[in-house]
Amino acid sequence: TTRMKTLYKLAPLAMLGAFATHAGAQSSITLYGLISAGVGFATNQGGKNAWQALSGTNQNPRWGLKGKEDLGQGLSAVFQLENGFNVMTGTAAQNGREFGRMAYVGLADRTYGSLTFGRQYDAIHDYIGPVIIASNGVNIGDNDNGYNDIRVQNSVKYVSPVYSGLKFTALYGFSNATGFANNSAYSFGLGYERGPLRWSVVYAQYNHPYSATNQDGAIANDYASPLLIFSKSAMSPAAYASRQRIAGTGGFYTIGRAQFAAMFTDVRYDYLDNSHLHLQNLGVNVVYTMTPQLFLGAAYAFTNGKYDVIDKRPKWHQVNLQADYFLSKRTDVALTVIVQQAAGDADHAQIFAYARSTGTRQMMATLGVRHVF
Repeated sequence: TTRMKTLYKLAPLAMLGAFATHAGAQSSITLYGLISAGVGFATNQGGKNAWQALSGTNQNPRWGLKGKEDLGQGLSAVFQLENGFNVMTGTAAQNGREFGRMAYVGLADRTYGSLTFGRQYDAIHDYIGPVIIASNGVNIGDNDNGYNDIRVQNSVKYVSPVYSGLKFTALYGFSNATGFANNSAYSFGLGYERGPLRWSVVYAQYNHPYSATNQDGAIANDYASPLLIFSKSAMSPAAYASRQRIAGTGGFYTIGRAQFAAMFTDVRYDYLDNSHLHLQNLGVNVVYTMTPQLFLGAAYAFTNGKYDVIDKRPKWHQVNLQADYFLSKRTDVALTVIVQQAAGDADHAQIFAYARSTGTRQMMATLGVRHVF
């Protein structure tokens, strides 16, 4: 009959619906993201001041999917896909990647930790990154990767459970070439959290991060970003780093309404022309809760450098100030001011993401809104 034929056609859909209900009871998928944009003013960009409409004034925009399936006995399957984009133009960030911020899948166990595979952040992001982000600024050229400009693809990452306040992370990024050192990366991190104290130590190393013979290794074309002003030698602009090493320590301490933070990173570049650069970054910052809606932040960062072959010792001082007001739990408006002063043998300032100045000082101010969903 016509009615029976209709039931036969609907049967596969009914089975699919039953499966979806069963799967939903054991797993979860979350859609999330944030959109941030505003306006900014910067002095001395190539000798000229500029007003600009800006994407990511409060935080870089993104949207993503993350999921978890309970496999029983404390074991779960996990995944995360995260896309970065420019609000003002609608274009994808991270060199046009669909999921350039993160793309990984793996297993997580309550007793033994998690093991994930894909394009992921290294231990610098997990442990030192929060300290730098809390300062509302970036060390010059993001030389210590505290702002997460370098992500590691072809990677395997292990994160331990928390034991008595301690947590450990290890990551290895494969070159996917016959030579293990031809664009490979690894990093380690150890963190401790107890009461008002949160502190960590980290190390990361990138081997031939922009290889002419292996463009799809652990770092890929992220390393060629013009934002990373130290990725090339000061002597030979065509010579990329053959190796970059980052060691750091930092953390937070909370006293009443104030959260204090400090960090130190030691960064060493070895270039293909046999020159070397040694940078050390020291930063301190505080975020004070004026009211449940208003947060005030102030930070100071100092970078001390040394080029061995050309015998130059550049230095940079930077002060970051921010007032952040939350209109709701998911929407806030922030005013940020950054001033950078070049010193020593440094002949120009360059606040991150802005064109270099023609002199030793540069200032920027932004007013932006952020919405989290």
